[in-house]
Amino acid sequence: MNKPDLVEDLKQYRATAETVRRTCAAAPGKQLQAKAQLTDVEALASRWFDHFEPLLRSAFSIDETVLARYRSSFGRLLELVGGKPSKTTVLAILASILQPFHAELVVPVQQFNQVAARYPALRDMLPHASASEQEYLLEAIECSELGKRRAAVILGWCAAIARIHNHIERTGFHHFSDSSLQMSAITTGRYKRFTKKYKVHNISDLQTTVFDSDLLWVLEFMGLIDSNQHERLGICFTMRNNAAHPGEAPISEENLLSFFSDIDAFVFANPKLSPDATHPPELAKEANAPA
Repeated sequence: MNKPDLVEDLKQYRATAETVRRTCAAAPGKQLQAKAQLTDVEALASRWFDHFEPLLRSAFSIDETVLARYRSSFGRLLELVGGKPSKTTVLAILASILQPFHAELVVPVQQFNQVAARYPALRDMLPHASASEQEYLLEAIECSELGKRRAAVILGWCAAIARIHNHIERTGFHHFSDSSLQMSAITTGRYKRFTKKYKVHNISDLQTTVFDSDLLWVLEFMGLIDSNQHERLGICFTMRNNAAHPGEAPISEENLLSFFSDIDAFVFANPKLSPDATHPPELAKEANAPA
């Protein structure tokens, strides 16, 4: 959700909470017993947990101590509506929510420099990522929204390489090793300068002995990416290296968008690297056999 929409949602939500408070205050007796009133209180609290808290935490980095206080208040309301709560108690909780709501939630969101609002494509890759990859990517996106673009690039590249490593592990390390041996034997054409001979036995071997630049060459040879995708991913890798070391080449917001767009298109949304993809070795050998 972009910033203007969330600001409007928060304002409407506060107005709804104020209406609920007034309805409860007007109820007769010392306890809230009417089903309609209890339902309204429950719906108000549930919406906080279902909609607002996740957004405020992940996309807008609201202080965790602030969110914990609202979590406690809304959680208490959910507990109370299971019976016939004291009207005074419910009103006190609603007042503790309403009084600081604008200053603690609305204003920080309005002040937030939300990169994702200008570049919504940063989150487009999430549906293509697995749960473990999403953990990296969400943190990368949160870094970008905080203006920590170098950290975002490093985390994003780690997630992309993890997808590639997982594919090689799933389809067999020997296919990768055999491909590198075939490449090293080629003396003409595009692969003639590739002389590495890898014998990868497990994921630790792959992670610790194969440089990312070599990994991209073997991926191209195996037919998992083409030469243009290889070159663009090579640029992403260069950006990752720039981000990891001090220098005079800053990562701009445009660089960040290009980086995420490319790793999404060429890695996460690449059907050949999908968690469900297979890569028959006999077809790979036939397609990649040197002329």
